[in-house]
Amino acid sequence: MNEVVVDPAMTIKAIGHQWYRTYEYSDYNSSDEQSLTLDSYTIPEDDLELGQSRLLEVDNRVVLPAKTHLRIIVTPADVPHSWVVPSLGVKCDVVPGRLNQISILVQREGVYYGQCSEICGTNHAFTPIVVEAVPRKDYGSRVSNQLIHGEA
Repeated sequence: MNEVVVDPAMTIKAIGHQWYRTYEYSDYNSSDEQSLTLDSYTIPEDDLELGQSRLLEVDNRVVLPAKTHLRIIVTPADVPHSWVVPSLGVKCDVVPGRLNQISILVQREGVYYGQCSEICGTNHAFTPIVVEAVPRKDYGSRVSNQLIHGEA
């Protein structure tokens, strides 16, 4: 899938790794003009807090503004992956050597869970996706806090 994305308000790049994801907020550059990035790993079972789901929670959620037209660019660093969030109606194959893109508009604030649906190796089940959609007015401060302080 490589759909045409017309005039998105922002772009985020999701890079699949064995066994985590990296998110690049390319619309926000650091002082040395590098895209701001964060890695998102599964929280180990022993570190889960009350109410967190086993194999679905991550240390850094990808934060998106709600009610905003977005482009997600996906690519792998190693083997085939996929970026799938069923409750948002999103599934995109992540193929080595290619950049795929999807258009997304999250209608409601909230937390949305997904996983890789491509068998990408032994720890395939340990690469969840957690999208947190926040009000647009709060988006900038949430991303800043997350990137600077590692707060989800």
